[in-house]
Amino acid sequence: MKKLIIGLIISAIGLYIAFRKIDLAALSDVFIHINIGWLLLAIGLIIFSVWIRALRWQLILTPIKMIRIAPLFSATMIGYFGNGILPFRLGELLRAYALKRTEKSISIASSFGTIMVERLLDMIGVTVLMVTLFGLYNVPSWLTKAGIFMGIIVLGCIALLFWMSFSHKEWLDRLESLTILKRGMGLRIRKLLHSFIEGLLTLRHVRNVTPLIIYSISLWIIYWVITVVSAASLNIQLSWIEAGIVLVATTMVISIPSSPGYIGTYHAAAVLIMVDLLGKSVASSQAFAILIHAVGFLPLVLIGFYYLLKHSIHIKDVQKIRLDT
Repeated sequence: MKKLIIGLIISAIGLYIAFRKIDLAALSDVFIHINIGWLLLAIGLIIFSVWIRALRWQLILTPIKMIRIAPLFSATMIGYFGNGILPFRLGELLRAYALKRTEKSISIASSFGTIMVERLLDMIGVTVLMVTLFGLYNVPSWLTKAGIFMGIIVLGCIALLFWMSFSHKEWLDRLESLTILKRGMGLRIRKLLHSFIEGLLTLRHVRNVTPLIIYSISLWIIYWVITVVSAASLNIQLSWIEAGIVLVATTMVISIPSSPGYIGTYHAAAVLIMVDLLGKSVASSQAFAILIHAVGFLPLVLIGFYYLLKHSIHIKDVQKIRLDT
């Protein structure tokens, strides 16, 4: 509860930063002239990106089991729904649970481990994009420092994954030798560790990494195009480099704890970059922040809700999820 309150406070601060100077008439004027065609294209692309993400997840899961795309797509959508309405990114756990409902042979812990691998690939992707774009554009010092901090975290995660891939058996053997892990709750903890690490280390056992790289690059290209198209729908001209800067900044900021759906923090980052760095008007920047967030939020939450109902999953099930199942 304490973390949730802090998240809500951070979101409120973000909303204040983004909309403290608001001219409703000017904001309405921007939306009145919206290009519906470009908007529909952006929505179509964000839905298509989930299909690409499901294809990549299928590849990551292959060392454990080959799974059809349909359940992976629906589970990913359910995960987006969870992240949109639940705190602490519990949508990732809901996603693993949703896959378990259709694929009984895969434990929630193993599935959750592969999701962590997927998120690490996302972090690597945005880091590469950040280094490339920040070298081409004069970004403010606060953004550069945030980028350096994120880069350090990414490198640390990569180092940890490599260390685990070569030494996990040794320390798992030591844990299993402990008497406390040979009965009762200890057995469940041992099973949980094995399953989670199995999922976490699947990347090492993927035979063909080329499709994995192609899927990851494709995702960032799609997100990049969505940024450009969303701006164009509001008659805002963004160069590809400028759109990339906006994409990197908003992606970085969603790692900050906030309310579900990154409300506030996402809007603040978009408005600050658009106004202070790119020199766009306040009204058009606020309209863009609202629109780009809605494009990445509403379609996925609504489709995720549909799959949630289809698979008879209830939000309260999150409280009952056990990673060792």
